[in-house]
Amino acid sequence: MSILNIFLSGTQKKNRGHLANIVKIAKSNGKLNRDKIRLIKKIKKQLNINDLAYRSIIRKPELYPMNPPSNYQERIERLFTLVNVMLVDKDTLDLSVTLLEKLAIGIGFPIQTHQEVVKEAVALVQQQVDFDTFEKNIKKVNLVSKV
Repeated sequence: MSILNIFLSGTQKKNRGHLANIVKIAKSNGKLNRDKIRLIKKIKKQLNINDLAYRSIIRKPELYPMNPPSNYQERIERLFTLVNVMLVDKDTLDLSVTLLEKLAIGIGFPIQTHQEVVKEAVALVQQQVDFDTFEKNIKKVNLVSKV
């Protein structure tokens, strides 16, 4: 275990693990390009991760455990946060959607519905709906699994 992780709260550990998962997915097609790094830095800021931890995560994301949400409600909350963070920059919309599709599977949405879930999530966030509306619509789209 890294010295960075010894005195962390549960939320901090989840946030670091979450960022590491995003980095792993971003690196899955090779190295990180400028757009991916810019996007990851935005997420880092939203998750309140300091620069030292960020550099450690970028170098060795495999040192941070995978921590998918444990229940359906948390999956939807995580998706809502991800979509809001990743769609901030219109210039990286295509990259964001591609990463969101991979992350949707990573946080527990079924392969059968992940693309529809992401498509609906992006549309809802672009319409600036509240979380309750977002949740209700994602549940409609994701009929395969509500566990």
